[in-house]
Amino acid sequence: MSNWFSTFVKKKVVRKNQNLVSLDEPFLVMEKLLKGHPVTGILDAGASNASVSKRLLRHFPNAQAYGFEPNPLYQAQLNAFAAAEPRFSPQFLALSDQEGTAELQLTESPGNTSLFKPGRRLSDYDASGATVKRTETVQVVTIDDWAARNQAKLQLMKFDIQGGELKALQGAQRTLKETTLMIYSEVWFNPSYQGGAIFSEIDLFLRAQGFVLHEIFQPKYHPKGTLLWGNAIYSHAERLGV
Repeated sequence: MSNWFSTFVKKKVVRKNQNLVSLDEPFLVMEKLLKGHPVTGILDAGASNASVSKRLLRHFPNAQAYGFEPNPLYQAQLNAFAAAEPRFSPQFLALSDQEGTAELQLTESPGNTSLFKPGRRLSDYDASGATVKRTETVQVVTIDDWAARNQAKLQLMKFDIQGGELKALQGAQRTLKETTLMIYSEVWFNPSYQGGAIFSEIDLFLRAQGFVLHEIFQPKYHPKGTLLWGNAIYSHAERLGV
């Protein structure tokens, strides 16, 4: 959607005056911003059923996608997709700032599963789905160490790991410095997981690594109207000239 038309719709139809709520489709935005820049490696953290990996691989046909998903619920789906799509490689691992093991909080709604326990705001938003039904010990790696072991160069990284985004990024500082062009991440504006990172922390960290905020998409709200989470695109300022 062109800038002038997007602005017109926001003002006249949606009645928004250039708030940080885009009407654009984030996957098309990423493809446009990365045009002319080879994308050969994609990290999909919180791959679930590979729906995002599938879309990213369509937009970046020369890329290999690595889908990180510690929840055993999705293993059969991810293996099936990998068997059909050689450009996808499932990694049944969690991501953090150090390697070892951690307790995964498996919730009634699989999308709320996290290394962090759900907090009050998430329970208010999704009372039954935020309930932890059991925990499971999972293997945890850092992006930098995993990339070195697998000789993977990652230009695009997507995160949807329920409050664990900052720790995963802190474990990727070499990758961010050397190869990454763009980050597409879920961001929590107000705490919803116990110990999980919020937007301001992620924003400051990525800016220190040379990234700038491009746009925020699809915000979600607490029943009382408080902003909870959305999705953000960050671009590397120098490499992408933004």
